[in-house]
Amino acid sequence: MQTEAKVVVPAPIIELLQTATLTILMTTFCSPSSTPKIMQDTIHALTNEIISAAKSNDKTLAQSPTTMIPILRGALPMFVAAQPLLPATSCIMTRCSKTKGTQDVVVDWLGRRPFPPESDDGKIVVLDTIIATGDTVVKLCGELWEMSGEQPRSVVVSCTYAAPEALEKVARCPVVEYVVVGRRAEKCDGRGSLVPYTNGDIGDKIYGVWSKKANPVAAEGEDEESVLSGVQSLLVENGGLWKLTEDGLAIEREIQFSGFKEAWAFMEQVADTAAKHRHHPEWTNVYNKVSIRWTTHHPKELTNLDVVMAQRCDNYV
Repeated sequence: MQTEAKVVVPAPIIELLQTATLTILMTTFCSPSSTPKIMQDTIHALTNEIISAAKSNDKTLAQSPTTMIPILRGALPMFVAAQPLLPATSCIMTRCSKTKGTQDVVVDWLGRRPFPPESDDGKIVVLDTIIATGDTVVKLCGELWEMSGEQPRSVVVSCTYAAPEALEKVARCPVVEYVVVGRRAEKCDGRGSLVPYTNGDIGDKIYGVWSKKANPVAAEGEDEESVLSGVQSLLVENGGLWKLTEDGLAIEREIQFSGFKEAWAFMEQVADTAAKHRHHPEWTNVYNKVSIRWTTHHPKELTNLDVVMAQRCDNYV
């Protein structure tokens, strides 16, 4: 006799109303030029909107104690903003690490765990700034599910920016009651980055990059000396207009035009040149701002063509 497969009903996903104010906040959130102070202020503002939406959906949040679990390190500004908005909040700290290119996630509890709960713990709210693949939050929710004795729908997940597929994965976790997200990304690319891009590691953008300096990496088979000298000539610290990504595999720049028409004209010029060279940028456009990144995927790393295309971009501005 065949048994019927159990259908998992996903938890609701609540996305903020996409207002002009939210668009401005997300543009700042993704901008490569946002300072750590600006990033923290932006996350505070986004969190205020997220918690307000959660309270509108769930009246118990405003009436009972709440235990928040910010995933370190990116979610700390979310906790700072959320704490005064909810009554009698407490905090449990966790750090999650993932081996790049895999789904292997390790969850470290930095102190007590949420189960068994204290008498005044209340509802659990997991905070994460970005959910790209969803593997980290799914692993955490899996541990919460096991710790709780498989208590269904007892955890709320809140995040500022997430991939649609990742949100669906999190919503299918049986311990999740609902998910609140500031904005859905278009997708998560093959490297595990959200599109539109956040233009840098979110933790570094929030807290600042430590002193280790990245070096450009030339692709195999390229004239390494030519590529490296070309990239160096483009970088801000050498009088150029471009920044090297933390991993040294790409160069990027944010350009602000007088209006959308001028931004679009620039993008059309770049698109025509990219088609001729069969080399295309990773870019985003919001009104008069264009964020553009050059890197080569095959072969991976930087090539002379990335240098040429960045130079063309400078000429088109």
